[in-house]
Amino acid sequence: MPSPTIAWFDDLTASVFALGAAAREGRLAHQAAAVAAWQVEPARLQTVNGDVNISGEYKISPRDVVLSQIRALSRAHQHVTTDLYENLALAYAYGTAGALLTVIKGYRPRYVELQRDQTDHYELPDEPLPDFRGDLGHWPGQRRLALLRSHVGARRVARFTGRSEGALLGLADCAYAYGEQAEMALHHVLLTARADQEPEAEQ
Repeated sequence: MPSPTIAWFDDLTASVFALGAAAREGRLAHQAAAVAAWQVEPARLQTVNGDVNISGEYKISPRDVVLSQIRALSRAHQHVTTDLYENLALAYAYGTAGALLTVIKGYRPRYVELQRDQTDHYELPDEPLPDFRGDLGHWPGQRRLALLRSHVGARRVARFTGRSEGALLGLADCAYAYGEQAEMALHHVLLTARADQEPEAEQ
C-alpha cells in the first residue's frame, strides 16, 4: 500500500516517469542492436581469403560462415528489440494520455492503468490517442502534442492497413516523443489544479 504521506499526484507522476524510463531502456536496446548489426555489414568488411577443408568433402570460408551466423543473430536481435521499443513507446504514449485524460475529467488516479498480454507486451487500444485540444488552457505545448498525435495516428493506420512500409518509419520515436509531451502536459494540469486549490493569500 502507498504511504499515507504520499499524495495521489506524486504516485501518478512517478508511474508515468517509470513508464517513460522503460521506453528509454527499450530505445537504448534498439539502438545497440542496430549498431551491432552494422558491425557485420558485408559492405563494411574487407574480404579475407582462405578456406578450410571439411573432412575432405568440401571447403568453406570460416570467416564468411561465422559472419553469416552473426548476421542472422543480429537480425533476430534487432527485430526483437525493435518490437520491444515500439511496444514500450506506444504504452508510454497511451498510458500517459490515459492518465492525463482521467485527471482532466476530475478523477485522481494513483497509477497509469495498462494491460499486458501473454508475451509480456502491453496491450494497446485500437482507437487514436485522445485529442486534448481545448483541454489544456494556454499551455504552449498543446500544438506540438496535437501534431505528434497526428503523426502517431498516421503511422498506426499504415500499420493496420499495410498500406505503406515507409509510413511506419519512426512510429516508436513519434510515440515516445508524444509520451514525453503528454507527460509535460500532465505536470502542467496537476500544477494548475493545485494552484487553483490553494487558498488566496490574505491581503
